[in-house]
Amino acid sequence: MEEVAVKLKKITLFLVLVLFFSQKGSAQTAESAKYEIVVLGMKIGNMVAQKVSHSDSLLYKVDSQVKFWFFGNVELKFNTRSHFLGGKLVKARSDSKTNRGDFSSKIDWKGNHYAVNAASYEYENERPLKGPYAWSSAKMFFHEPTDREIFLSEVYGVTGPIKKIGPGAYEITVDGNTNRYYYEGGKLEKIILENAIKNYQVRLIK
Repeated sequence: MEEVAVKLKKITLFLVLVLFFSQKGSAQTAESAKYEIVVLGMKIGNMVAQKVSHSDSLLYKVDSQVKFWFFGNVELKFNTRSHFLGGKLVKARSDSKTNRGDFSSKIDWKGNHYAVNAASYEYENERPLKGPYAWSSAKMFFHEPTDREIFLSEVYGVTGPIKKIGPGAYEITVDGNTNRYYYEGGKLEKIILENAIKNYQVRLIK
């Protein structure tokens, strides 16, 4: 019995060590930024962006929650997950849950193209995209782009050029709406977004 107990202790110690070193080897670091969402000078919600670095990949996460009046109360929870490997987007997911319906979009790199299954308010898109691409909305929370980069929208599954319009200022048109990103010292300070319902701003909380 004592011999069995000793063997069990050794096995347990071995498993603990394996678990410890496997966790240590897959260690990750995270960076985050908090924003407020504003319409006509009034705060309607909050947004949190995260950049999670693994040994060989990057994950960008954006979560937001808003509530406003548009012929009745509108409540929205929205999240985006964008996975990059070797500097290229390989998978993206976006989900929005509202009191007026839920929507989701999926984009997956298939080796020579992106498979797209995008759905948003009064919008659907399943057209495949050539690629790969190195920029998306989630990535732009943590990296200032350069002029003439190509942007891939996780929500709509479409691309567009990133146009520099001034020092630290960039413009992107997505599904007919023009969005502007403003950086200071390489850090995203503000986004001005056009929307079919209401234009709004996303502003860094300092």
